[in-house]
Amino acid sequence: MDSPYPSIQSFYSREIPLISPKADGDSQALTQPGDGFTSSEIEAVTYALLIPWEPSRHYESCPISFLESGPRNYHIQGRIVNFTTVEDNHLILIVSDGSGAIAVKIYYLNASDYKPRLGQRATIWTTYISEPTSGGIGNVPFCASITSIYPGRNHATHIILHDDNPDSDGDGILRCPLECNLKDYEYLPGLMTLKAFLASGYDMEEGKILVCVRSVGPRRTIQAKKREGTFDMVEVGVFDDTAVSVLKVWEDKVASAKTWIPNQTVLLISKPTYKEYGKISEIGIRHNSMVDVDPKFPDADWLRKRAKTLMKKECISIPFPSDTWDIGLAIHGPGRTLFTIAEIEDQVRHPEPKSDFTGKLSVIVLELKLLEQWRKNAICCTECCGMPLSANKPVGTCRNCQSQRDLTLNPRIIGSMVDESGMVAGRRLVWHDDAWTQLFFPKSIANEAPAEDDQEVDLVEQSWEELTLLDTNGIRYIEEQLLYSRVTLTFGWSSELERVCILGVEW
Repeated sequence: MDSPYPSIQSFYSREIPLISPKADGDSQALTQPGDGFTSSEIEAVTYALLIPWEPSRHYESCPISFLESGPRNYHIQGRIVNFTTVEDNHLILIVSDGSGAIAVKIYYLNASDYKPRLGQRATIWTTYISEPTSGGIGNVPFCASITSIYPGRNHATHIILHDDNPDSDGDGILRCPLECNLKDYEYLPGLMTLKAFLASGYDMEEGKILVCVRSVGPRRTIQAKKREGTFDMVEVGVFDDTAVSVLKVWEDKVASAKTWIPNQTVLLISKPTYKEYGKISEIGIRHNSMVDVDPKFPDADWLRKRAKTLMKKECISIPFPSDTWDIGLAIHGPGRTLFTIAEIEDQVRHPEPKSDFTGKLSVIVLELKLLEQWRKNAICCTECCGMPLSANKPVGTCRNCQSQRDLTLNPRIIGSMVDESGMVAGRRLVWHDDAWTQLFFPKSIANEAPAEDDQEVDLVEQSWEELTLLDTNGIRYIEEQLLYSRVTLTFGWSSELERVCILGVEW
């Protein structure tokens, strides 16, 4: 008698036979049965970030400070101020939009899909907001909520980490720090100078420092002392108008430090760490610190201007603005006005100076430091990764990025030049390559070269680079010939660089 209830077997389809013999007796290749998932479904989980994501429901755009706990569909935007990689395949991001902060747990399949950076803009779609005490993230300031994202596995949650181009609309938003009211701004609570923090401010639990990146060092591998393994680390030089220090960046945050631009990137660090090794002080980032990269508020704007001023004063080599003037017209054209040093100073310090102008300047070389810079191995120089690079040859290797860089003559080899109205320091001038050649290898000096000199140089098509081929005697001879000589300089004032640029030299 047939049972009125269906059997278990009736709910399953018959399995495909693994081996089915052919009619001619030959065995067929092994056929694996499918697992029920299509190739598109597998790719959506395995490569979640590569598949365009479209929201399947309505999400409410809401500032982080107004998020409510419980099941709600929220669309959140902010910038990453800290993050931690956890061993069991998930990542914790701290995202801030200026009103508050939220912790975002990302459970991923491929760790290579998520390479967050400090200051990076993030867009989040989530369906549930929890209390931070239930997430085990510790005591993070202003972090009053937490959410979890399962890209590819939960089609209702998603996150996008944006790579905004500089000066784009996305790059300029969401950069206001927490506790900062731009409409009625007076001061940022807890903000102190770097000098005050290094002295005793590190004892404050809610202290903040605002610093500018001075240099980014090479990636180093450090051996762990208490356990086996190694750690990657980068030393970032930071400064403000009161002090300088070193910020140590570890492991997954190294990639963030490599994107920072010396003398331009500004960091607002909340609750930084402090360590002192003898006379060396170091600051760092812990799990509950917050790092705002290039924040926008009045103190940060002031520090950017201050860093720009200091960079002009301390920069060892400024590239010549080759597209600013017609050099041939400036040297041989009809508008060749003879200036004195005092007249140039009056012209550029006038309340309404001309944007760019050229002229002639007759000066005497009062001081030369050619031999001094040669002994310091610094006849040629440039800057790379925010650090000076010098050598006695026109090519050098950066100790940070290991790249080959073309060097230019160090302007400090000219000590000073004078005329009847004043004096100008050579290190403040920006020289064209042809002007260097005309200064050191004029035809008059070439014809007077001593016969006993063993170094015979072709003086028909000479360049300043041949100066690096000379030995001590050759360097001393050049220096003696130039000292107290009168030369006529064709100059151009660059309003962008705020420097006098030397276009040519006449004897």
